[in-house]
This record gives sequence, structure tokens and C-alpha cells, in this order.
Amino acid sequence: MALSLAWTAAQDTGAILAHLNAVISWYRHIASLDINAGQPSDALYLENARNSAAQAAQFAFQASEAEAALPALNKNGATGANTNQASAGSDEQTAISKAVADTNNRISQTQSQLDKLNQQIAETHGKNRQELSAPRDTLQGELELDKTILDAVEKVASVNNNADGGTGLLGQINQLKQSVPEVFAVAKTTGTTSTTKTSKSSQAQSSGLLGQATVLFEQMSDIHDIDQLLSETQHLRDTAEKLDAPLREVLKNLIQQGRNIVNQPPATSQEQIAATRKQFETLTAEFKQVSAVTVPLRQEMILLDQCRGDLLEWRRSLASEYKSLLRSLLTRVALILIALSFVFVLSAAWRRAIYRYVRDTRRRRQLMLIRRFITGFLMVVVIALGFVSEFSSLATFAGFITAGLAVALQTVILSVAAYFFIMGRYGVRVGDRVTIAGVTGDVIEIGLVRLYIMELGGTGIDLYPTGRVVVFSNSVMFQAAPFFKQLPGTGYAWHELAVTLAPDANLALLEQKLLDAVNSVFEKYRHNIDHQHEQVERILDASIAEPVPVAKVQFSESGPEFVVRYPVEIQHAADIDDQVTRKLMEVINSDPQLKAAVSASPKLRAPIKA
Repeated sequence: MALSLAWTAAQDTGAILAHLNAVISWYRHIASLDINAGQPSDALYLENARNSAAQAAQFAFQASEAEAALPALNKNGATGANTNQASAGSDEQTAISKAVADTNNRISQTQSQLDKLNQQIAETHGKNRQELSAPRDTLQGELELDKTILDAVEKVASVNNNADGGTGLLGQINQLKQSVPEVFAVAKTTGTTSTTKTSKSSQAQSSGLLGQATVLFEQMSDIHDIDQLLSETQHLRDTAEKLDAPLREVLKNLIQQGRNIVNQPPATSQEQIAATRKQFETLTAEFKQVSAVTVPLRQEMILLDQCRGDLLEWRRSLASEYKSLLRSLLTRVALILIALSFVFVLSAAWRRAIYRYVRDTRRRRQLMLIRRFITGFLMVVVIALGFVSEFSSLATFAGFITAGLAVALQTVILSVAAYFFIMGRYGVRVGDRVTIAGVTGDVIEIGLVRLYIMELGGTGIDLYPTGRVVVFSNSVMFQAAPFFKQLPGTGYAWHELAVTLAPDANLALLEQKLLDAVNSVFEKYRHNIDHQHEQVERILDASIAEPVPVAKVQFSESGPEFVVRYPVEIQHAADIDDQVTRKLMEVINSDPQLKAAVSASPKLRAPIKA
């Protein structure tokens, strides 16, 4: 009686099914795991965990099936409304089984009678044979009816057995078993290997910041999944321990009962010996039934511990790799910040040096613009090297982008390139007089892609502002149109004064007096011209002839001409020409000999384009 009660307490249908459902969920969770990051050895941990999970699920079903077959469960496992339902189903099944047995008995008896009657008919002749034919036909009809009844009853019994198999504990276990067919397929397959993705951890060490961060987050997700699996594994083992504990008590009780029987006084009669033998047989049968449950449960717990160990090793590997990758990521971030700080410090030092040592405003603006370009380029390079991991793809992408931009922004790119030529050592300054594509003017601004010129109108030496600003693209530097500009560091131009002479004029006397008149005016601004000359020689690092008035006699269509070429400051060219003209007229009018030698009024002209 005590054994039966203990057995009944050990068996709980709800606990068995709950344990199987937990095993199935846990197995599917392990089977759905994948290796996204980590070391290649992690594939071994995952494979071992999957194999252990499959074997543990097999032993869990084996223990549940053996437990469902225990007599105590069959007698006392149903509760509440299920008890009535199971009792009604059992009565119905018993009635059907009895009907099948009775029908089989009648068929056997009828068939035996029919065989005897056929034998008698075969041995009888004449009128007696005809008398036996009627009973034979009756037996034949009865036999066919019983066979038809048996067929119908067997169909009903078959349907009833199927229904009972789906609602009982064993039927529910079979249904759960069918939900994980791969568990039992694995048991028939040996030497299987799992296919896992290639590890990204080793690649992340040499990849960019984005690649390392991606692998780091994947490792965090994997560690979280393993922690969840470890919790599920421990809970599953605790559940198996609870199911196994009462069964172990039952085994202890059975062993103790066997010892008690052995310790009893020896039997003296045949009845006592038979009773003792029957008790041993009963205890042996019960021990086999209970051990058929406890052994798979114990094997399941061993495999759960083994699976938990594999998961712990996998977690340690991932945690170690996570720390290593995190250190690498933080080191890369620190290096990027240090590199950016270095660029900022270099930029600040460059800026301070420009304002301290460069006094020329134009040159300072050039250097500041170059500083911004170089600083921006270095920052882009540092960020690209830090964040980008696939440089081959980046190079291909950058190549296509560069080709497209080069075609779409051809003029802009040429203008930017020409800007550095314009702003070079021998380039154009604000205030220089230039001639571009037939347009003469003074430069008022030099942009990164455009050049602004105040247009000058007139011909020869008579130039004046028209009030318009002409805008040229810097790319005009690379075009075929001529580009004229002043010598670097100069602001003077050359003018000519031509005097037509009489054929019998004293050329030597005329040349000396007219040249002295021009030199008297030139001496007033000569120091400015000399200063510019020195600056040109310093910039060009070459020796250039000093700009001073030069006189010569040449022949023209109207006769001999006395020509004086002299430098003038561009900003004061009109005043200088006016002074030179007045001085020449004064000298000519004050000397009758000179006046007689001059056949026409002096003419001012520009020997070169302004």
C-alpha cells in the first residue's frame, strides 16, 4: 500500500508534459543558434551543444514513455473530468473488445460445424445428401453474417484505439515526439558535421571602425543568447531532478522491501516458499519499470550538464574575444582622436605662423586658403582610414565618383587648379593690369573659381574705367586666348613720345634737349620706379635692365622721327604724359632752332598694349 501511494505521488501527467515542452523549446533554441562572430573554435562548442541537446531530448522522451507505462500512472494519473472521460473510454473499449472476441468465437464454431457438415455430405449419397444441404446453406449464411459483423466491429475498434491514443498521456507524448522528428533522425545518423558561417572576429581586428563595431554588437547578442540558454538549461535540469527525486525514493523502498524479505525467517511450507517467490517477482518487475524511467532521466541530466559546460566554454571564448575586440575598438577610436587632434594643432600652428610671419595680405590669404584645403583633406583621410574597412570597394566606388565628377565639373576643377597658378609666385595680384581675350582692365578680386576685372576703355594710352566689371573663369589660364599681365611687383607701363623732324634738322642737338626735357619730368617719380625695379629683380631672382627714358631716331612715312620711350606709373599715367607734353612744348617754343627743326606737333602713343 505504501509503495502504491509513493508511486502515485511520483507520477504527474502535467509535470511530464510540461517537462517535454520545455525540452522541445530548449532544443529548438539551441538548434536555431548561429555563429555570427567569435573564434573558429566556437563552431565546435555549438556542434557539441546541439548533439548533447538532441541526445537529451531523446532520453527525455524515452523516460516519459516509460513513465507513462507505469501501472500507478495508468490507475491514478487521471484527475477530475479526465477521470470520468478515461473511465468511459475504457468501458467502451472493453465492450468493443468483448464483441470482437465473441464474434470470433462464433465464427470459429460455425466454421467447425460447416467443415464437419461438408465432410458428411461428401461421404453420403442419395436422399440423405440432399437433407444435409439445407443445414449447410444455413451455416454458410450465418458464417458470412458473422464475418460482416466482425469487420464492422474491428473498424469501430480501430477508430476507438486511434482516438484513445491521441487523448491519453502516451498519445500526447507521441504527438510531441512528431513535432521534433529531427531529434530522432539525428540518432540514426553518424558523423554529421554542421555548416557554420565564417568567423568575422579575426577579420574585424584588421577592419575599420564600423566593421569592428558591427562584430562587437553581434558578439554582445551571442553572449546574451548563451546566457539565456544557460538559464533554460539549469531550469530544465532542476525540472528533471524534481521528476527523478520521487522515483529514486520508490527504488529505495523497493530495495528495502527486498532486504526485509531476505531478513525474514526461512519459509517452511510450500505455500510460504511460493508466496516469497511471488513477492520477489513482483518487486523485480516493479524495479525494472521504475528504473526504465530513472535511468533515461539520469542520462538526460548528465547530458544537460555536458551541454551547459559546452555553453559555458563558448561564452568564455566569446567574452574573451569581446574584451579583445573592445580594446581594439577603443584603441582605434583613441588613435583617430589623436590624429584629429594633431591635425587641429597643426592647423592652429600654421594659422599662427601665417599671421606672425606673413605681412602681405594677398600672400596671407593664399596660405590660409591652402591651410583650409590641407586641413580638410587630412581630416577626411583620418576619418576614412578609421571608419572604412573595405578599401578595395571604397577605391572602386571613389574611382567611379571621381570620373563622374571630373566630367560634370570639368570647368570648375580647371578653375580651382588655375587658381593656384594665378596665386603663385609670378601670379596675378589685386590691382594688376591685365588683358584677357582682348579685354583690358585692373584686377579687383581673385576668387577660387572666378577672376573679377574692372574694364578699361579707350585706345593706346588713353584708358579709362567703363563702369563694368568683367568676370572670367580661372580656367582661362589653360585656354588658347592670350593672357597679358604686369611683371610681378610692378605698377608701371611704357609710353612713347614721337616728334616728326625736318629733313635738315640737327639730330644730335634735338635728341639731347628733348631727352633732357623728358628726364626732368621722370626725376620726379623715379624713386618709385626704382623701388619697383628692385622688387622685380628680387621676386624673379634675375637681373633686368633699369627702366629709364630712352631716345632714338627712326624713319617713318612722314620723314625722320625722334622717339623717346619712358616709363610711367599706371595710376598717374595721364598726369605724367601731360607734364611730359607740356615740358616738350615749352622747350621747343623757347628755342627757335628746335622749333624750326620740328615739322609737326609731338604725338603720345603706347609702344605695347596696356
